[in-house]
Amino acid sequence: MVVPPIVSDDCFHEFKPFTRLGYAGVIQLGNRMKIESLLELHDDETRWEAPANFDYAEARTRFAEFVDVLEAVFETSFQSETGLNIQDASFHSQIFFDSGLTRCHLIRFSNFGDMVAIADDDEIPLSLLIRLQAMLTQAGYTVVPFEYLEKPYTGLNAGVTGIDTWWIRYFDYV
Repeated sequence: MVVPPIVSDDCFHEFKPFTRLGYAGVIQLGNRMKIESLLELHDDETRWEAPANFDYAEARTRFAEFVDVLEAVFETSFQSETGLNIQDASFHSQIFFDSGLTRCHLIRFSNFGDMVAIADDDEIPLSLLIRLQAMLTQAGYTVVPFEYLEKPYTGLNAGVTGIDTWWIRYFDYV
C-alpha cells in the first residue's frame, strides 16, 4: 500500500539537510563504473554552480511542470523552493515532503546533467520510493543513489571551500 505524502509546515521548516540519505540497490542505473562515470562526466573543472550551457529558466520550468504532475498524482500540495530562494548552490530546486513517517524528505534537482537525489529515502516506504523514481525518470531526470554521492569527491573542481563528496558537488549550497 502506498502511503501518500502529507505536507506540513513543520516538515518544511524542520528539515535537516545533512541527515543520512540513500536508497542503495533500489534503482538500477547500471553498475558502479557507469554511475561513477556519470558523476565524472558532468563535472566541470572551472564552474562550481552550473555548467556554461545550463539554462536556469528551462530548468525551473521543467521543475514546475514536474511539481504540477506530482501534486496531481498524489492529490496534495508540496512545499518547494526554486528561483531566488536557492542561490550559491549546485542545485536549482527542491521539493519537501513527508511519507507519513516521522521524518521530512526532499528531492533535489542538480544544475548538472538533469540529476536528482531523494534525501532520507532509506526511510521512505519502498512502494512510494519506486513511484517517485519512476515519475522522475519519466520526466527525463536521472535519479542518483546516495551511496555514490556520499563517496569522496575525486573530480577536478576545487570549489569555493573545497568539495568533500559528490553530494556537495551536485546537490548542495556552495
